[in-house]
Amino acid sequence: MRAMVGVAVSASLVLVACGPEKEKEFTGAEPSEASATAAARFAPLVRLHEKESLMPMDATRFIERSVLRYDHDGGFCRDEPPVADPVEPRRLGGGAGEDGYRHADVEPGKPSSTPVGCPGHRDERRATTDEKARFFLDPPDEVRKGEGTGAPVYWEYHKHKTDPARTAYVYWFFYPYNRLSAVGNKHEGDWERVAVQLRDGEPEATTFAKHGSDPCSAKWSDLSPSDGHPTVYSALGSHASYPTAGVHGVDRASEKGSEWRTWENVRPVDGEPWSGYAGWWGAQPHVKAHNGPKGPYPKRLLPGIFTDKPCGGADKPPADPPADPPAEQPAPNSPKTKDGAIKRYEEFLHAVGREDIDAVCEVAGPAAKQAEDQGFGPCESTFLITFQMISPAQKKALQTATVDPQGVTESAPGRFEIPATAIRASVTFSEGDLGDSTMEYMKDEWYIVD
Repeated sequence: MRAMVGVAVSASLVLVACGPEKEKEFTGAEPSEASATAAARFAPLVRLHEKESLMPMDATRFIERSVLRYDHDGGFCRDEPPVADPVEPRRLGGGAGEDGYRHADVEPGKPSSTPVGCPGHRDERRATTDEKARFFLDPPDEVRKGEGTGAPVYWEYHKHKTDPARTAYVYWFFYPYNRLSAVGNKHEGDWERVAVQLRDGEPEATTFAKHGSDPCSAKWSDLSPSDGHPTVYSALGSHASYPTAGVHGVDRASEKGSEWRTWENVRPVDGEPWSGYAGWWGAQPHVKAHNGPKGPYPKRLLPGIFTDKPCGGADKPPADPPADPPAEQPAPNSPKTKDGAIKRYEEFLHAVGREDIDAVCEVAGPAAKQAEDQGFGPCESTFLITFQMISPAQKKALQTATVDPQGVTESAPGRFEIPATAIRASVTFSEGDLGDSTMEYMKDEWYIVD
């Protein structure tokens, strides 16, 4: 794996993006001029999908059900004991002062006895309000179903940078779990948002934050406003917000689900006990689309709140209902054993042989993330180059390759070294072809970490 990623990321340096990136306008919250009355007046009616099982939740109760952990060095050096269990929401926020949670960062290259393989701790201790720190909330699985449409919505007030007549209220929706099975997007903690744009205090458009692309907006009159509240459609599983029902790419929104009347429980972000917490809301397995996200915090700038880019309609109208999704069965996690590590690595080899980039990046995510943090390209780019460097005969052999357990060694609890020489296939693989790999058990699954 070390050789495979190293060659691929080196080759990726020759790839140059074409064309300048469009400049985005970023704005931050300015609570001093906000009006709680106006925030409630324009809060949206959120229409959930009729098959939605993952409901919104009070973020404070999510915190109280979680433990607080610290993610050293991108997950490659982790303290097993939590920073706090249980967690006091007040001590996460900026109002806690010296009573807030703090944790020592690590110093690269400095020896440490615990945990095994970690560098030493610095004397300086980081706070949960530091957006560069690595705190994350780790909730139990049972909170994933949420609480229901009585949950609060959280708002912020934004001002246009150059036009004083233009302002906006940003509404944050919190769900404890995101599950979009079609594209393997599953993570704890799901913050979604829309913004109502105002001109001279009156609504003129609503901004929708887009997954994987720039925000877009819909005219106020197009959102079926009822008593001043625009209608927003929440997609099944992902909870992405849309101005219309129907099929939007991989998302599905419906007119028939429960109503979330958010104005009945609307709260300013800066009034919450956890206000100021800048860490992640969910575990960090360091696999794309599986990491808990960050939520609202005072220094966070949001792009495109005042965009005039139109959202457009659905790919398919509501009259063309999608087929019922199959009942999702929890994916069986690999056991924390040598055999479990080997089986997972064999799945990776087979995926490389099939050029299955999603499966490859799911297993090799932590190692690829480490390379990306060093300045190389994302996993999806680097492994596409790797695929081109493996011969057709080697790819075919990898599709049925196995690993000799005798060649696998345990370097630490929950950590195994798998050399290229342990791979059994119809062709021989050297270290220069695939490299040696390190498998580590993280968040109930095996991943390639080096």
